[in-house]
Amino acid sequence: MKINAFADVSLRALLVLSSAPAGELLTTQNIADAVGTPYHHVSKAIVRLRELGLIDVERGRNGGSRISAAGQEATVGQLLRRLDTRSDPAECQSAHGDCPMITECGLRVALARAREAFYRELDGVVVSSLPHLRQMTPVFQAIGLNPRLQKPGPRSTNPFYNA
Repeated sequence: MKINAFADVSLRALLVLSSAPAGELLTTQNIADAVGTPYHHVSKAIVRLRELGLIDVERGRNGGSRISAAGQEATVGQLLRRLDTRSDPAECQSAHGDCPMITECGLRVALARAREAFYRELDGVVVSSLPHLRQMTPVFQAIGLNPRLQKPGPRSTNPFYNA
């Protein structure tokens, strides 16, 4: 299973935010530099992560983003489900015409089950538990910060987890 580029950028942004020093606001440019992705792409990811309640954003001259309590507890599977905009895993329906075998297609059903199994496997992986010191130290040094690595809180209080 392959995740789309938007989900990849969103996951990387959340990894960086989960490792930022407590209370530290990171600008979208900081995050873009940290993940090696153009500002425009990261900006869109930040907007979506905020909509999902995974990050808090403060506007203004000294503004930026920080991970929220829900973001600390979110799993990879949950996030990918929310970011996956494809309704059809096999692209059986397209602007160029639908597949002539689309009615009662067993392949579509099997692919949808496989996609859900992929997400289910990632439901046990908390995003904020993934970054480690050796990985994040050079990333944060490049943008002038020191990483922090902390354990996520209980999932039961996370509305994102229960969504």
